[in-house]
Amino acid sequence: MRYMLCYAVKERSPKIETEYFDTFADAVMKYTVLCSNCRDVVLSDLEKETVIRHFSYRLCGGNPAITNF
Repeated sequence: MRYMLCYAVKERSPKIETEYFDTFADAVMKYTVLCSNCRDVVLSDLEKETVIRHFSYRLCGGNPAITNF
């Protein structure tokens, strides 16, 4: 497996899930779905040992703060 997705599935007591993918296209499709349902999602390349993209959603004083770097 080359690509890994890690994501938190609960807001107050997070449970971390991990999925592995052989193709970049499959990983990106799942990443897109997870970004609409999770607070944190990380897409990484295991061969290069790098984070490709990190999505984070937070409420700051009642306003959403979304980062995607």
